[in-house]
Amino acid sequence: MKAKDMILPEIPYLSAEMTVGQARAVLDRSGRSSLPVVDAGEYVGILHRRELTGESDGDTVGRENLRQPAVREETHLLDVVNQFAQYTDDVLPVVDRNRRYVGAIPIHAVMVAVARLCQTSSSGAIIELEIPRADYSATELTRLVEDNGCRVMNLMIRPDEKSGLWRACLRIDREDATPVLRSLERFDYRVLSCYQLHSVMDDRIEQRIKELMYYLEM
Repeated sequence: MKAKDMILPEIPYLSAEMTVGQARAVLDRSGRSSLPVVDAGEYVGILHRRELTGESDGDTVGRENLRQPAVREETHLLDVVNQFAQYTDDVLPVVDRNRRYVGAIPIHAVMVAVARLCQTSSSGAIIELEIPRADYSATELTRLVEDNGCRVMNLMIRPDEKSGLWRACLRIDREDATPVLRSLERFDYRVLSCYQLHSVMDDRIEQRIKELMYYLEM
């Protein structure tokens, strides 16, 4: 998904010629903490509500001393996320190659897009692994999962700066990950955690209790 696909047309913008009082009113009506500032179609920066503190209502917003976070229309979703992570604004302006204002992305739209990318609404278990960088192989991980009749729905890798190892977050399409966990441990993968549906975990615990009671009654 690209930045232009996440623009919400309803998000207003501020004019550089507006007074501070007018800007506050637009921010209040929008329900946003930040809004883009535009001058004759050109994107000139973004203004957060707190930056108006102490300003006189009669002053103009202007073009000076404004922060200028922005992404181009063709920017990928992950780069949009990275931009949001660097600021406290709840909208991110989108511009064309000539810095002309195109629109703004609300943080909620980014969260929805990330959820779709990671398939968070699909059922299945999530497994977190720790892997030496030299041993990492996406092909090998996928094979171990598929050998147990499952499919890899999502795989994310990130380096752990402290340990020097890689962290892998693996989502599979089965709610009970027990067979996959056994295979991973058999091939010396270090499983850090596994998130499964409570019903699956409860069933397994109930089965163990039954086995224990049977053993005690013998």
